[in-house]
Amino acid sequence: MLNCKEVAARASALIDGELSTWEAFRMQLHLAMCKGCSRFIKQMRTTRDLTEIQPAAATHSEADSDRISAILSRLHEENPKSG
Repeated sequence: MLNCKEVAARASALIDGELSTWEAFRMQLHLAMCKGCSRFIKQMRTTRDLTEIQPAAATHSEADSDRISAILSRLHEENPKSG
């Protein structure tokens, strides 16, 4: 089984879908048992989602605003204690 350091090193590859089936399985196995790494991967996915939204000049399109709202909603659902 992978350790936390190995999971952190492969986190981007997991999120980007670049791991082999076996490596992705090993990562998912670790994440099922490790709350800290699971949180870390969720944070990385959220960061990726937010950074993929490209600001158009000084304004966002309606689709960007909807996407930002959806991400913020998901964050609130995952962590209701934070506000």
